[in-house]
Amino acid sequence: MTNSVFTMIKRVFLVTLILVSVACSAPTPAPIKDQSSNIPKAKPVVIPNWSVTNEAKSTPSTTTNKAKANPNTTTTNNNTTTQTKSATENSNSRTDIREPIIQDPSFRIGKPSSAPVGEGFNGSTNKGIDYAGKMGDPVLAAGEGKVIFSGNSLRSYGNLVIVKHNNNYISIYAHNSKNLVKEGDTVKRGQKIAEMGNTESDRVKLHFELRRDSKPVDPTGYFDS
Repeated sequence: MTNSVFTMIKRVFLVTLILVSVACSAPTPAPIKDQSSNIPKAKPVVIPNWSVTNEAKSTPSTTTNKAKANPNTTTTNNNTTTQTKSATENSNSRTDIREPIIQDPSFRIGKPSSAPVGEGFNGSTNKGIDYAGKMGDPVLAAGEGKVIFSGNSLRSYGNLVIVKHNNNYISIYAHNSKNLVKEGDTVKRGQKIAEMGNTESDRVKLHFELRRDSKPVDPTGYFDS
């Protein structure tokens, strides 16, 4: 029994010894090389030290400060505008009621009709003088000049004659029953250029205007008598 155990142990020892010898005699495997490549480190991202939000807020802040520094600016402008408007309105109202002012003493004219005045100049509803005469009464040129219009194509004026006296002044003769001159004619002061009528008017009359630089002026201040 003892011999059998001893024999078995001896065999196990021999097998172990053989396995160790085989393992020691095996070639050593080659070392494994590192096949990985170096990846460069990414550069840090630099963010500018400002923001759109903060920059946008800075502008209203400046405006607000200016408004606070000058709180009376808007009020002052409004007051100035109101005062200017008031002065203009007062000036216009005085123009309607003031006596005729001769703007150019060197330019004088004669009356275009001997008929009585039906309505005078006021600068708003009537920009001339209306003479209340009879059908066919003579209409006279107020001054020497050239006829620049003779016809009835201007609405509300009826048969109309316009005379240019110089570079500044023209005279207008409206509602004629008949025009006696044509465009391009040269007329003298006191010359009969039309006959009074009621074309585009509710009554017989001569509507006479004097204009300086295209603006109506009161003819009364320019009459010789």
